[in-house]
Amino acid sequence: MYKTAVSLTICLAALGCGNQDVEAPPADPAVAVATVPVRRQPVERTFTAVGALEPVARVLVAAQEEGVVTAVYVREGDRVAAGALVVELDDREIGAELAEARANLDEASANLGRVQSLHASGLAAAQELDTAEARQRVSAARVDALLTRRSFTRITAPVDGVVTSRRVEVGDLASPRAPLLELASGRGLLLRVPVSELEVVRLHTGDEAEVTVDALPELVLESRIQRIFPAADSVSRQVTVELKVDTAPPEVRYGFLARAHLVLESLPDALVVPETALQRGAEGGAFVWVVDGETAHMRGVSVGHRFDDLAVVSAGVAEGEQVVVEGVARLSDGAAVTAHPAAVVEAS
Repeated sequence: MYKTAVSLTICLAALGCGNQDVEAPPADPAVAVATVPVRRQPVERTFTAVGALEPVARVLVAAQEEGVVTAVYVREGDRVAAGALVVELDDREIGAELAEARANLDEASANLGRVQSLHASGLAAAQELDTAEARQRVSAARVDALLTRRSFTRITAPVDGVVTSRRVEVGDLASPRAPLLELASGRGLLLRVPVSELEVVRLHTGDEAEVTVDALPELVLESRIQRIFPAADSVSRQVTVELKVDTAPPEVRYGFLARAHLVLESLPDALVVPETALQRGAEGGAFVWVVDGETAHMRGVSVGHRFDDLAVVSAGVAEGEQVVVEGVARLSDGAAVTAHPAAVVEAS
């Protein structure tokens, strides 16, 4: 019986020694990922605001005298020079009054001459001379007033400009101070856009901006902030920002919808990673997967502003390190990876 127990022990020991040659289970296969390097580059944070293109100045050409319109010499789109005749009114009534006033002036001037001769001879009193001089001055003033009124019937352009609106036709009755034409004056174009109070504090007079026109999407106009209005709208909390476009092709018309691309912040040397590299942890913190050799490690990062598809990172990674942008779903800290540049993966 003792020999049997010893034999069983030897057999069990032999079986145990045989287990030492069993192979370990295979390791997890490496995860294929795509990476890009952390890099430094200049970035800009922009804001787009929409408005309508306007002329630098809108000038209303109005009548100063009532009268029937007898001629209109311009139409919309015509370019006029300052002083050019644009509208005429019927001046026959004023002409008749002017003829009468001139006759009265001739009579008063002749009478003054006679009285002056008599006064010089001592035959007319000083008071009579004063009366004749006063009458002559009144008659002259009446003629001047009627000449001025008649000039108002010949309406001229006050400035150089382009006719944008013609509001009268021949036969219409023009009233004093009633607009007859509208002119667009000044060189270039204006664009007024609303900007949030949170963003306008980052803008300054003189800042450059690009302007695009919806009707001409391939066109980019250079502009500059000319004025920032002093108050925000009490309801929308937006401030009007006025931009000046110095030159524009003739295809760009007044009233076209345009978009101002305003630079709110510019960083000349920012450390950036693609937005696709950023992950969100269970506690809300941001992290990225950094590939070191053939291993991926989780790395917490501090993220600033986003610019287009890039995120500015202030801490957590260094320039040149490789971060994963594709294949993150199967990663764990310390996982083996097979990394390829993102461009190679996207092209395959």
